[in-house]
Amino acid sequence: MKYLTVQEVQCVGLDSCEPRLDPLMDALLDLEKTDPAITDPDLAADTSTGHVDVQMIVDADDPAAAMVKALATLRAAIHAIGDATPGWETATAVMHVAPADAADRLLAST
Repeated sequence: MKYLTVQEVQCVGLDSCEPRLDPLMDALLDLEKTDPAITDPDLAADTSTGHVDVQMIVDADDPAAAMVKALATLRAAIHAIGDATPGWETATAVMHVAPADAADRLLAST
């Protein structure tokens, strides 16, 4: 089943946010090319606050598996641009998951 996932993450340091967005999007698109479970990655960001929403469609057996796959994909993209992720998924991140055909159920802040 396909799930829409939206991960709300926070950039560390406002000055570092904007220069990372294009490389992060490129890394997500590269991962999409190699992983058939990932489609339609996208970013929405407020560089004045450092808030970034990372959206993607994940093909998974259930919402929990979609969440794990989305977290792993974003982590791989962050590492691909040379950044580290210690504690990011628990300290400041929020995850939204809904069936892709019912994506209007998601309430993302950005």
